[in-house]
Order: sequence, then C-alpha cells, then structure tokens
Amino acid sequence: MFTEYGELSAQFYEVSKPVGTSLSGDIEFYTEQLNHVTGSVLEAGVGTGRMLIPLLQRGIAVDGVDLSEQMLDVCKQNLQRAELHANLYEQDLTTLTLPKQYEAIIMPSGSLNLLPGREALEQMLSSFKTHLQPGGQIIVDMLLPINWQEGKVMTKSIQTSIHEASFSRPHLPR
Repeated sequence: MFTEYGELSAQFYEVSKPVGTSLSGDIEFYTEQLNHVTGSVLEAGVGTGRMLIPLLQRGIAVDGVDLSEQMLDVCKQNLQRAELHANLYEQDLTTLTLPKQYEAIIMPSGSLNLLPGREALEQMLSSFKTHLQPGGQIIVDMLLPINWQEGKVMTKSIQTSIHEASFSRPHLPR
C-alpha cells in the first residue's frame, strides 16, 4: 500500500477536500448504495473523514481504516468537531486484522489506484473477503485521468496559511 501520506498530505487533503466535499457525486452515490445496509460498513482508505462523516450523519454505521497515522489524526479531529464517533484503525489494507466483519466495504476516491500492483490488489481483496459478511458487498471506484494529454502538465494551487503547514528541505551535498 502507498505509504507516503504524512502530515503535509493530511493537511493538503483537509484544505483541498474538506469533510463533506462530494467528488463528482461520490458521497451521494455511496449513500444510495448503502441505504439498504443495516449492519456495519468499513471505509478503506478513510483519510481525513471526507466521506465517513457525511455517511455517519446519514445514520450509516461506518468504521474507517487507513495506513496513515497523520490522516487518522485529522479524521479524529473532524469526528470530534462533528460530535460523532467511529472506530478507526491504522492498518495496511493488504493485511487487515480487524475485530469484526462488515456488511459492506467501500473504497472511494480512486484509492484503489494507490496500490502498487496486481499482487497488492489481490492481497487487499483477499483481506476484504476475510472481513466481509456472507452476502456482503465491496464497492470501489477509480478515478481516471480526464482530458489527459501526453506531455501536458496540469496544476492546481490552493491558498493556505504558512502556519497551517510545515515544510522542511533535506540538506543535499553539492
């Protein structure tokens, strides 16, 4: 699983994709898909809680798992602000050892694309199967490049206070 989601990434997600931000209607899609679920749902790659919190607010019982301690720290802060609670687990999706099974496991936001290859994907799906109740469902989505053109670089700038993020530059020998 991709392991580079540290403090700066968590801060960037908080600014660029705050809790409740629907990406092309994904929160609405997952809400609709989970309306029939009466048991628990697991959000794999929960991040800062962008989707977790709106699902909880709609009465869906959701736990979250993420490999990034920093993302989970921000998620906990967001849950506290929203006066909500969810079980959060810091684990690698390819080797989950959670205390229960779920009626549904979701992986939104194209997080599936962060897996380093076929072997990791197979391990993750096997891990999901172990944590899925009989008859449960796994729902994932993938983000594909839009208007992608070879050699073209697209950037997006987000204004933030320098006090909100800390930057360090390693010393490199000359």
